[in-house]
Amino acid sequence: MQRTNGGGNPKNKLATFSPVHINNIDLERSTYFWTEIVGMQLRGTNKNIAEFGTEKRTLVVVHEKAKFPFQKGYSGLYHFAVHAPNEAEFASMVHRLNIKKYPYSPTDHTASKSIYLEDPDGIIIEFTLETPERLKGVISEGGIWMEGTDGVIRSASERLNLDEVMSALQVNDLHRFIASDTYIGHIHLYANNVQKSNGFYKKLGYTEANNLPQYMFADLGDGADYQHRIALNSWHGSNRPLAPSENAGLNHFQLYYTAKEKLEQALHSINWYEKTINGYWVVDPTGNKICIGIN
Repeated sequence: MQRTNGGGNPKNKLATFSPVHINNIDLERSTYFWTEIVGMQLRGTNKNIAEFGTEKRTLVVVHEKAKFPFQKGYSGLYHFAVHAPNEAEFASMVHRLNIKKYPYSPTDHTASKSIYLEDPDGIIIEFTLETPERLKGVISEGGIWMEGTDGVIRSASERLNLDEVMSALQVNDLHRFIASDTYIGHIHLYANNVQKSNGFYKKLGYTEANNLPQYMFADLGDGADYQHRIALNSWHGSNRPLAPSENAGLNHFQLYYTAKEKLEQALHSINWYEKTINGYWVVDPTGNKICIGIN
């Protein structure tokens, strides 16, 4: 039995995400999804690129350059997550989907409450409320199980109690955008080799939370209580190639370090990077491109 405990000091937080850049087929269709279905603001457009987010920051950038929908079976993006700042805002995000009759899957991971939906091209998006205070540890005997602080052992993907979620709803105005402190909280990748990718992200400064080779899964934290910031799996099959650039999916994502010395240590630890005016470009072992810099 392997058990890993939750926890961490928020003061030691390594980095923050955003924005995540994705490739889609039709910008107009994607704009409707991110504004009307998700509730983000359209923050700007430039030819075949559109930025979406809150009044404070851009969270998602869509590039109209894909020719085909997202296709399973390749390495690359599994999903990325838009995190709500509190229970009321999470309920508001779910409420919008209910009113719009947009399909989603409600899932309770114990360390988080989540719903999963797909964008118009089949890219999986997760809405998340972090609840690390509910997690005592992860058990990896006979599957992946979550032991709660209430003493109950649950599936890693228990069905979420939507009645409990919606009891926190305070504002049901669909004309209201998502909260200004909504953020990109984690990204989950299909890795062609979980162990190599796990080692790479540790070099970037992330801390191993769970490493379960028997389940082809690993995830890493950033120093905060919620430790699921970078997640990796090979559930699509080992050594699968990176998704073709013509497919809808991940273009790249950005990481901003909270301190200059943390960025410098990461750059010193990896084999290759390219410095540009936008930041430092790195590539993980699967081939995913990441632009890193300072907050």
